[in-house]
Amino acid sequence: MSALAAPAQGGVVLPRIEELRAMVAPLTGMLRLETSPPDPESWIDGEVLRDPQAEPSARLFDRFVEAGFGSTRRVAAASLLLRYGWAAGFQIGAWLDRGLALHLDAFALKFSPSTLVEAVWAKQARIAQPESREEGLAALLDSLMAFTAPLVESQHQWSGFSRHALWSMAVSSWAAQFSAIGERLGQRERAMAEAQAMFALDPVIARAAPETYTVAVGQRSRMCQVRSACCLYYKGPARHFCVSCPIITREERLRRNRDFTCVTG
Repeated sequence: MSALAAPAQGGVVLPRIEELRAMVAPLTGMLRLETSPPDPESWIDGEVLRDPQAEPSARLFDRFVEAGFGSTRRVAAASLLLRYGWAAGFQIGAWLDRGLALHLDAFALKFSPSTLVEAVWAKQARIAQPESREEGLAALLDSLMAFTAPLVESQHQWSGFSRHALWSMAVSSWAAQFSAIGERLGQRERAMAEAQAMFALDPVIARAAPETYTVAVGQRSRMCQVRSACCLYYKGPARHFCVSCPIITREERLRRNRDFTCVTG
């Protein structure tokens, strides 16, 4: 099926992928969804990304090393899955805003100069309208797991990092996207309730899901989290612990959460 195809479902005409992109784009911040990018040579195909020995993947890992995110294979794999999880923003946004399940059957990613995922190229996509919340959450989870599981497996085989740790990176970023998109919708609590309900549908994902909590400073509040596994960034040249790291103390984490909330609002 073409990425532009959107057949009627149960008598309901579903939006085409271009239309859905326009609907969801205001909710995903700097993350873009493309269907016909003018620079296809600068993207990494999803299947190619699963092969750590392929030249585009190897170059990406070299960039991780240069940026301080790839001191070992395990650190590089964790860094990739954290970024890759963020790339699920359009799938999450389509559900939260429109009640639609977006399946990316063939895709490519574009990484920014700082190694973040800046865009997803939907080469082949399907859009479905679930009949209930329960069916929708299951469809969203199926979409996210199909998008992510092959990369988790390939990175596990290449790096030796546990599947649980790699899943925890991806699910941490999913949770962050639920929070960010929910906040842009003015429905952060509902969005996080959807995230928790979806995570609970699969035991692997439930175990990998972060602990989430709200930190308030005056009139400002922010959804924060503790990952279920460490990304090992502290082993790199910066010797720095992420604020969501499960290793640091609760007191240190809350202090840094409050400082960040004060600065960013």
